Amino acid sequence: MDNHKIKSDLKKMYDATASIYGLEYQSPAGYYFMRRKIKTVLDIGGFSEGDKLLEVGCANGPYTFEFARLGFKMTGLDLSKKNIEEANKRSKVNNINNVKFIVGDAENLPIQDDTFEGIISLSTLRYVPNPQKAINEMYRVVQKGRNIAIDFPNKRSPWFNYLKPWLMGKKHIHDHQYTTNEIEQMLQNAGFREIEAKRILYTPKATPSAMLGCMKGVDFIGERLPLINEFAAIIICKGRK
Repeated sequence: MDNHKIKSDLKKMYDATASIYGLEYQSPAGYYFMRRKIKTVLDIGGFSEGDKLLEVGCANGPYTFEFARLGFKMTGLDLSKKNIEEANKRSKVNNINNVKFIVGDAENLPIQDDTFEGIISLSTLRYVPNPQKAINEMYRVVQKGRNIAIDFPNKRSPWFNYLKPWLMGKKHIHDHQYTTNEIEQMLQNAGFREIEAKRILYTPKATPSAMLGCMKGVDFIGERLPLINEFAAIIICKGRK
């Protein structure tokens, strides 16, 4: 499919949901899901409080605001103008000062070389028409010796192609899954070194609260078992410039 058409479809979808995007993170399972991703990003990313970080694909800012609350100086970037407007509104209402938002394309970042002390991108590159180009752009704008941390859905997980469509009744448009090797290769192609990957989570954001304790146990055990870990839902990768 034409890259312009893919981006146009995504803009329309996220513009239409700008005021409600991220509500799933307010549930106990959704918040747990978010916090597990953030913890893993911090564990492998080596970011320090006060670092100037770019989030590529911030939507209306759910992760951006969480990182800002942890003391990072955040810039959130998204293709959807409506989401950026909503994020700026929320920033003002909640008086969050160490964050700003800009409209931009992950494949053509409107940012000068070597600007940021770190980059994160969560649940975004899976929809980008050319993720290699987006990762190349991250390499360009992150500072030498600094890290990026990005995530992708695991191609080997049964959740995305089988269980999610069956249980939820739909699939996200233009979604793609990747293997750990494919992600590591893209980072290597861009020039990153000291590449590290972690596979996490079997708990969907839609998990009923009554089942959350059980699913946390599944995560704890499954993520530590070598063969079972191959099928965890999320792959988070770090690379150093």
